[in-house]
Amino acid sequence: MTRSFRFRVITLLALAMTALLMALSLSPVAGAGTGTTAAESESGAAVFRSENRSPLEVARVDEQWSMEDGVRLPVSVFYPVREHGGGAPFQDYPAIIFVHPWDCDKLIFEKTAEEYAADGYVCVTFTMRGWYGAEGQIGCMDPEKEIRDVRHIITLLSEDQRFPVLWDDKGPVVGITGYSMGGCTSFLAAPRKDPRPGDPGDPRIRAVVPMHGGADLEFSILPNGAAKALWGVFLTAGAYIGNISGLMMHVLDIAQKSDLNPLQKLQAALDAFWKAMPPVNDVTDMLVWITGAAMERRVEDVEKGRRYLRERSARYWCDEEYDGVVEHPITAPTLILAGWNDDIFYANEGLRIFSTAMDAPARMIITNHGHIGGMGGNFFIDLPESPEYRWISEQIKAWFDRFLKGVDNGADREPRLVFYRDRDPENYGQADRYPLPGTKPASYYLNTSGGNLLLSKNKPRGAADFELLVNMGITGSLSLPYYQDVPNMVGGETMQVPSRIKLLGIPLTERCYLSQPLTRDLTIMGAPQLELYYKSSQPFTQLIPWIYEVAPDGTETLVSRGYYEGYNPEVWSMCDTAERPVEMQACYHRFPKGSRIKLEISTADLLMTWPYFGLTLIQLQRNRAAASRLILPVVPNTY
Repeated sequence: MTRSFRFRVITLLALAMTALLMALSLSPVAGAGTGTTAAESESGAAVFRSENRSPLEVARVDEQWSMEDGVRLPVSVFYPVREHGGGAPFQDYPAIIFVHPWDCDKLIFEKTAEEYAADGYVCVTFTMRGWYGAEGQIGCMDPEKEIRDVRHIITLLSEDQRFPVLWDDKGPVVGITGYSMGGCTSFLAAPRKDPRPGDPGDPRIRAVVPMHGGADLEFSILPNGAAKALWGVFLTAGAYIGNISGLMMHVLDIAQKSDLNPLQKLQAALDAFWKAMPPVNDVTDMLVWITGAAMERRVEDVEKGRRYLRERSARYWCDEEYDGVVEHPITAPTLILAGWNDDIFYANEGLRIFSTAMDAPARMIITNHGHIGGMGGNFFIDLPESPEYRWISEQIKAWFDRFLKGVDNGADREPRLVFYRDRDPENYGQADRYPLPGTKPASYYLNTSGGNLLLSKNKPRGAADFELLVNMGITGSLSLPYYQDVPNMVGGETMQVPSRIKLLGIPLTERCYLSQPLTRDLTIMGAPQLELYYKSSQPFTQLIPWIYEVAPDGTETLVSRGYYEGYNPEVWSMCDTAERPVEMQACYHRFPKGSRIKLEISTADLLMTWPYFGLTLIQLQRNRAAASRLILPVVPNTY
């Protein structure tokens, strides 16, 4: 970026932001504000009275804290003011660390932290290194940097006499939570049994609440070997514009403040502007390098990228070999929040931790939300909130109260697994373990009858039957991320936007297999799998599966999607996924009697999957020796 271009960009941003702030500041936002009144404490920290039912006064301290390598991070601490006089002893409180999502900063959790502090917690929000106002370089939850920062913040907080942090014989009593990147960080910072050298977990953490975060970044970014194009580009590009997005958030926050006059708002906005300089963030080269390696399919480099992602995944520290043998389960009580429609962090990841990697009380709540719409609670913005979001907020609060304060509120006696059901959206399903009791795999083989492609419970009888598919990098459809639930964050209705738009038919780019009408209701819950057999004319083969319900009137409902890209330098040799079936997006769905199950297999998936350009001929096998099949996790219809 040239000096003159940088100057023009900064000038343009300054003028646009100033005009926006002046317009917003002339009239206060209706209903805005934190609902608090500012004052000054004896220590000089801001003090305000929360509208929370708790009568506790809360003090706030905003500082820059130095990490172990000298990098300084913005930190805000919200804590109850100790009462003076009356002979009452000073009281100490558990601490909660709030970790912000990607492309945000500590502002996102400040409103929530204030509310928790008013209810008897010492709360910390901080900006991870490299993001808005923080020193250092944006990485990707490096155990040696970002997670070490979390541990160091716990140490600084607990040893600072200003803050009434509760201690016991194990040290300070601390919980951690966060959304998206913050959820990944919460998984990583959780303590594990007999930790291996280098494990980033902190035994001082007693309760963990990851919200829509990933525990296996390799699966998140490269599911079954296929690179998620849209999310990968967003994560990389979003890192570089983190200062701009942070500035926009702070401008919105300033505009809402009813206790500032227009001149004060303008001054605060200018201060926020200078914190966003330079507008392009300092980002680790590895993010661009991994993205480039995946796009160019540099096999050896992609494997290095996989290693990079694994070390930043809680699953790596629970199960180093990814062989299903859990070696170091999480030992802190953990409440996992996920969404069936989360496109980046599938519910699969939380279900895996919940079912195999816990040596402590665990609970999981699965909503129907996508990654953005699941944010709920509005964080730092006062807007209408849905009953579902309020209920989830209550569950999180009860979890911390139970395991940080010792309140006998029954949080540990609630159903361990609750999940959204499309057949009864107002009432979540309940179970105490996963897979659900009574789960049985049901195989549907790719077959044919009378020239029609079928999903059949019978294996194919042919000796060398296959379907020919052609990959050109495109098909006649366009996939979109799930954002239909974004209006729910402000109390609105879900938008009717398809996840996939079919524009035209391109021959041989997709095949559809359809079952016979079901003779009874069929309920599935979990991750469908695909055992594929194929031969390909190129080393790389991309096959994208989709599962639909087809109603008697022909209406189709998307049930689950998946990704797969195989690599075999020996072209036209038999390839298969028998030992490691393709894991599709976990879901809950009830196929009613009379409906059909449809499996569609495409050779590309724009915009969601990075395409493999160039002509590829694929023989998708469906014969006695190579029986490709769909495996559904069927559960009793009582769920």
